Amino acid sequence: MAGPERIEWRRSFPSRSLATLAWYALCAALACGLVRGLFADEPEVLPSGADNLLADLPMWTVGLATVGATPFVLAVVRRPRVGANHFALTVRPGWIRTLVLPWSRVAQVALMEIGGERYLLVRLRAGLDRTGTNPVWLDQNVLRELSKTPSERASGFDVAVRLRDFAGGPDGQLAALAAFAPDQVLIANHLSPR
Repeated sequence: MAGPERIEWRRSFPSRSLATLAWYALCAALACGLVRGLFADEPEVLPSGADNLLADLPMWTVGLATVGATPFVLAVVRRPRVGANHFALTVRPGWIRTLVLPWSRVAQVALMEIGGERYLLVRLRAGLDRTGTNPVWLDQNVLRELSKTPSERASGFDVAVRLRDFAGGPDGQLAALAAFAPDQVLIANHLSPR
């Protein structure tokens, strides 16, 4: 989606999120089936007259499996997002929050390949200006994954987004962001051509 006032990168099909959801559903169904197979014959009431808690175990297992599916469903519905206007860079690295990062706080926007995967990395300026949304631990899941790689290229950045979650080429995506970024923001493409 593009226009004279703002741009937003087109998102790719959520195949990775759907595969993760399908894997979770399969594991949850196996666990629910196992618990049902083990405890389905339990009587509702014990010979002593007390309620048998083991008879409720299949119901509780299905309930916990349903609640456990929530983050996987949200990852399919709330996809990563990158957009920009003349005021701010808007980034949603995962399914939890959308960060509004004013250009006055953005020091660098870079595309890098780390561990065979391509990323958009954003570095914020250190300073007293705290306008916009501050990235917190929940917003830095992708960045924490990058810190586990032997490469130190992502150190010093505050937010990371996987490029595979978006359709289109990295050159066009970076050019679209650069059109809205002020001159003081360093825009860098460290990707090798494929």
